[in-house]
Amino acid sequence: MDWTERILDFPVRAAAVDDFLRDLRGRGTADLNAVLTTLNEGGLCREAVRHWTENGWIVLAPNTPLLALTGPAFQRELTLSEFCSEIEILEEAAGTQPEEGAEEHGDS
Repeated sequence: MDWTERILDFPVRAAAVDDFLRDLRGRGTADLNAVLTTLNEGGLCREAVRHWTENGWIVLAPNTPLLALTGPAFQRELTLSEFCSEIEILEEAAGTQPEEGAEEHGDS
């Protein structure tokens, strides 16, 4: 089970991330500690924060790492599925399948 599923398949975790995203949209800040406490799994927390920061959606507040600020690439239209990488995973899977099929047909 990948990190996306470990969030989206558990209603409490999905709700916590959705609240976090809603706060980012509404106030430009969100309680990172609260969402990480709800995720309650070190590896999952690291993967989620890494994904969010690498995409430029959040930055850690300079004076307290327990607070997240909207990053330079944050968009108010960002959905929970996008924020949790579900769309990205589906695109990768779709992109991989045709290439494999094309290679098989090229060898025939």
